[in-house]
Amino acid sequence: MDSTDKVHKQLELNALIEFAQLISSKLDLKYILNNILLSNMGKMLISKGMILLKSDDKIENVYTVAAAKGINQKYLNTEISVDFPKDSVFDIKEMEDREGFVKSSGFQYFFKIYFQNKYLGILCLGKKFNNLELNKNEIIYIETMLHISASAIENTIKFNEVNTLNLNLNNKIRQLKSLFELGKEFNSNFTNKDNILKLLSYTLLGNFGIKDFIIFSRDKKDNFYLLRENRNIDLSQFSLNDIFADERIQQNFKSTLLIDKDSDIPFFSYLSGKGFELLIPTIIKNKIENLICLGKKLNMSAYSETDIEFLESIVNLSLISIQNSDLFQEYIDKLKIENELSIAREIQLALLPSKIPDISGYDIAGMNLPALQVGGDYYDVVKLTDTKSAIIIADVSGKGTPASLLMANIQSAVHSYLKLYEENTFSLTKVTEKINELIYENTASDKFITFFWGILDSEKNTFEYINAGHNPPVLLKNDKLLMLNEGGFMIGIADVGINYEVGNVFIDKDDVIVFYTDGVTEANNSEENEFGEKRLYEIIINNKHNSACSIMEEIKNSIKEFTRDTSQYDDITMIVLKKN
Repeated sequence: MDSTDKVHKQLELNALIEFAQLISSKLDLKYILNNILLSNMGKMLISKGMILLKSDDKIENVYTVAAAKGINQKYLNTEISVDFPKDSVFDIKEMEDREGFVKSSGFQYFFKIYFQNKYLGILCLGKKFNNLELNKNEIIYIETMLHISASAIENTIKFNEVNTLNLNLNNKIRQLKSLFELGKEFNSNFTNKDNILKLLSYTLLGNFGIKDFIIFSRDKKDNFYLLRENRNIDLSQFSLNDIFADERIQQNFKSTLLIDKDSDIPFFSYLSGKGFELLIPTIIKNKIENLICLGKKLNMSAYSETDIEFLESIVNLSLISIQNSDLFQEYIDKLKIENELSIAREIQLALLPSKIPDISGYDIAGMNLPALQVGGDYYDVVKLTDTKSAIIIADVSGKGTPASLLMANIQSAVHSYLKLYEENTFSLTKVTEKINELIYENTASDKFITFFWGILDSEKNTFEYINAGHNPPVLLKNDKLLMLNEGGFMIGIADVGINYEVGNVFIDKDDVIVFYTDGVTEANNSEENEFGEKRLYEIIINNKHNSACSIMEEIKNSIKEFTRDTSQYDDITMIVLKKN
């Protein structure tokens, strides 16, 4: 080797050492790749060059244009698919597929870049200015430079990956901190839905620059409504219940989706025209509970996957808080109602006898068991004189608060007339007619009362009564059952033309009369069978030798046993009278 070649080799070696020091000084991939291109293009007098890096190790023949000189810069960072030969160094003539981007761009020489055994990418170079072919020494020089560069490229790629992971991790930590702080804010405001919506609005605006959003929510009747309105939206032309029907969830609302202006769903096209881009649903048990539509960002940038993921967390957190707010309000309302019903129950109990007065020669017991906190059954025993007592039992149509109010009316009317009781002038028939007129005038047409009352003469052992459409009380006399059914129509059906007949029975020793409402005989078991009159009569007969209280308890316990797997449907009221 002559001295000229030695000097040339030494210069190339020095150049490679300087190049290695240059690219190792920065962990900047763009800087490294551009220096590879400029160094080779300048030394070889080549006008264009490009470096393609593998986009994904698992996908064959897909590359990213990582650096380029002498070609249109619009191709930078785009992906292309090219089938290169397996050789490490080749020219355009050795490529099987000479069509497409690589050939049309005028590249002539190709050098694959390896780090150890890992294929990183390929250097593409155009023709030399003098149209000469690359000689052997030039090819060796380029290969040597790429070998030197490979470790810097790999290290920089790994560094960038780690850096990206760290940035993503830091971003996730920041998002988690934000969600944690938001969670605390939402929880502290969960009693106020308006505050939650304001906080959501500030969060969307502050974190993403989202000004416009609307929320659709499902109510208790499964109808959708606008939870958070937007003045720019007019939904009168759409049926929300049809749009968000359950059977369409899997097709259109399975997950977060971008709102397409060209959607075949007119509602989506409408929203897109109003500037909305993203729809986030919350689905529970295959039913849409809420949907939030988000408008464009103020900077007009597109929603990234990271944005969507964070938005889903924020939206779900806020909507859960709103649902908790609704549940809390329902709980408060329920407490208020229960408190009011508890007060109503106390008032109603005051209308029933706290203690049944003693009747000489008789044993008597009574009870009232409402199906709800308040009910429409009424019973009473009123001492009129030393030997006369009124026994009353009634059942108002319906249950709950309306029935209890009407029950108070009948109690008031009965007591008002009984206060005027005079033994020689009191007419059971006329007073019943007056009570009927009073109830008719003060109640709705669909309300009525089954009513039974009578006057017991404990001296003569007679019972004079009127049955106004009530379940006939049962008189057990000498093992025979008699029904006390003399009377007339129910109270409150009509105001004129109602005539009531008076019944009269004589009560012997050990006779038993059981007064009851239909809640006794119509109590249902789990198979929807009624307790019925037959069971009631059997209990009365089988317990005729027991006290009035014992007979009543036996009936009550039998009903509970019969209906043990079901809830009480109607009020249960009884009076048991026995002659000692």
